[in-house]
Amino acid sequence: MFLTPADYHFNWKQPPRLVLGIALVLGAVFLLWHPADRQRQEALREQYSQELLAIEWPLYETHMLKSGQRSTLDQLRAAKTAGNTALLADHMGSDEKFADGIRLNGKDYLQNDVFDKWQPARDRFDAEHKKLATEILGVDPEHFRPITLLTFNLVQPDTVQFAGVLLLLLTAGMAVEVALGSGAVLTGFLGGGIIGALAYLLVNGGGVLPLAGAGAAVAGVVGVFLMHFRAQPLKYFAAVQFTALLIPVLWLGFLLAQHFLAELRPAEFAAQIAGFATGLLLYPLHQRWFAHEAAIMVETPAETEADLDQSYREQLQLALDAIGRMEFAEAQKRLRELVKAYPQDLRVLVQLYHIEKLNPDSTTYDAVSRRLFLLSTHSETGARIALPVYRDYDKLSLEKRALDTEVCLKLVMRFARAGEVKDAEKIMKTVLARKASHALLAKAAHSLSQAFEELHDPSRAETYRELAKSPH
Repeated sequence: MFLTPADYHFNWKQPPRLVLGIALVLGAVFLLWHPADRQRQEALREQYSQELLAIEWPLYETHMLKSGQRSTLDQLRAAKTAGNTALLADHMGSDEKFADGIRLNGKDYLQNDVFDKWQPARDRFDAEHKKLATEILGVDPEHFRPITLLTFNLVQPDTVQFAGVLLLLLTAGMAVEVALGSGAVLTGFLGGGIIGALAYLLVNGGGVLPLAGAGAAVAGVVGVFLMHFRAQPLKYFAAVQFTALLIPVLWLGFLLAQHFLAELRPAEFAAQIAGFATGLLLYPLHQRWFAHEAAIMVETPAETEADLDQSYREQLQLALDAIGRMEFAEAQKRLRELVKAYPQDLRVLVQLYHIEKLNPDSTTYDAVSRRLFLLSTHSETGARIALPVYRDYDKLSLEKRALDTEVCLKLVMRFARAGEVKDAEKIMKTVLARKASHALLAKAAHSLSQAFEELHDPSRAETYRELAKSPH
């Protein structure tokens, strides 16, 4: 648990809140609901075997053959032969279409005294069965509601799945949130869960057992994790280092544990595989969307002096006056309003940066720093602004969330062209340590090679020239 990128310094004051929040919610639901559910399930199985099984089994074989579920019927026959009444109670007890058919036509093929005995027993069974968490929040094929595409993730059907989901969240999920932010975790978790539920409904066919558990959702997070980290080094509790490929292996072990210890059904297996594939596909879409957003922000022309109106000057002056009076809360508020009105103005952004850095652990500080880095790489004089801010940020921020791969490579190009090769090379080494592929990597390496040629350092120039030529 507590898995982070190798270059990440964990800050206990600001942990990955979304992953921990999801884990706490799943834990609370499991601890509050699961014990009562197990007791109710055991009581239902006992009731079914005593009052309903002998009456319904002869009729159920015909029902299954009519609905084309011969393979499921073979499994139930094997369970009946082996005396596994629990499986029979779970499956037959969940089949309300079958029960409704007996209510309508049961008098045609059941004796009156048998039917009169069956009906109140089945009514009591159904009333208790509807109280199960899987029926309330799970994807129930017989009572499907769109909201259950989300809520079924909250109900863990057994300890095996709960332990596996929690382990993968606090490893793969935590690393994804640290590296890419909570949006990537949410994308993988919700996307994997929803697509997994749809795959379950598709593969389930005429099955009646509901889907429960966050296995599909956490598989989506593992898919995002694999696409981003691939074989990068990671740290466990900021101490033990190992390759990121261990997490997909751990996920496969989780699938095997469910198969052997919890009797994972084919439809549930399909749901988790679909969730994993969804994570693999959502990652490039997520990255493309954020890259597109950044490109729009950077490519917008900066405001010129002639464009600045009197209101801008007055608001800026009021903010500077507030800074002079050391009223930082007021200055922060005014500067944030100015940034919203003039998002490309570097002067306002620099002033806001110096206010936000008073709280370097905040996510706002990271956001302002990232925006400043991107805008300064677009400006011709940006290196003079970005360099001191980068050195400042590098010392103050433990997480360094603003320095994602795209920002780092743009800073490398800007600093290299400005002759600041020491800082450019330091950032480049950070990017190479991540082993992340990016379209700008070759351009950044080429900029460094040119900078070292100008400094008459042919050895380093050749190193980065070869890096620019190598496939990424």
